[in-house]
Amino acid sequence: MPRTLGRISFALMVAMALWPVASAIAASPGTTGLTSGIAGTPIRAMYVRPPRAPATAAKLQVLVALHGMGGNGESFSKELIEQADKYSWLLVAPTIDYGDWTNPNVVAREDPLLITALADYLDQLSQRLGVQTRRQVLILGHSRGAQLAHRFAEFRPDKVLAVAALSAGTYTLPASSGPQGGLSFPYGVKDLASYAGHAFDSGRFGLVQFWVGVGGQDTNPADLPRQWDSVEGTTRVQRAQAFEAAMQKLGANSVLRVFGDAKHEVTGEMRLAACAFLGAAMSPRAPYGTPVAEAPLPL
Repeated sequence: MPRTLGRISFALMVAMALWPVASAIAASPGTTGLTSGIAGTPIRAMYVRPPRAPATAAKLQVLVALHGMGGNGESFSKELIEQADKYSWLLVAPTIDYGDWTNPNVVAREDPLLITALADYLDQLSQRLGVQTRRQVLILGHSRGAQLAHRFAEFRPDKVLAVAALSAGTYTLPASSGPQGGLSFPYGVKDLASYAGHAFDSGRFGLVQFWVGVGGQDTNPADLPRQWDSVEGTTRVQRAQAFEAAMQKLGANSVLRVFGDAKHEVTGEMRLAACAFLGAAMSPRAPYGTPVAEAPLPL
């Protein structure tokens, strides 16, 4: 009986510790669930979901989930809810009407706008919810969303703890030059100051933990725009490898995982591996230049 009472007392203490966070979120109308987008941008809606049971009453960790072409934030997030609850993530998932991602000029206009809008939104998120959030966010993106995810980290490495990028079609390499000469945005970061308002900060970017995933069968060149071929290769696998090579040359924290039987999709295995990496990234980070070991899949 004393042992049973002790367990009950402990459970009550945990519940009391969680109550301020849960009640504050619940008491903030219009800040959870599906809300309106950001005026003047392609962001049409924002889906926000707090974890079912925050781990502590401390600051919440935000996970930004970025869908691919033709998707929406709420649907993309639903597959992440179980993992978000496991790791106590506050899910933030915009719905974005992406433009022509195969046109470098469109990407060069669109992504800086999206990054600025999302960064401003995240800066105000704590005030909107009435709870404290961690300063740096986690980002998980698929396909077009993976392209936006890694570029967000290149523009704003100060705001990003870790990125899981799945099956991106094009990459902006964290380099100013390549075999063919200078790499201007969106191929590289030579002229990033013209788009971000500041030069590429390789030191801060090197602290962002990266996990890049791609299906081993995602190899159809017809699925991709040709303008990036000479810089990154002709398939999503080759382009993921090119990005990883650039990351290693920079000395940045990066892991590449090729899922042999997967095509252009997000399988359960890919999702779990990405979330396990992001969960592990919340632990104290390794020194700059030290590769981060990929976390084992949860049992």
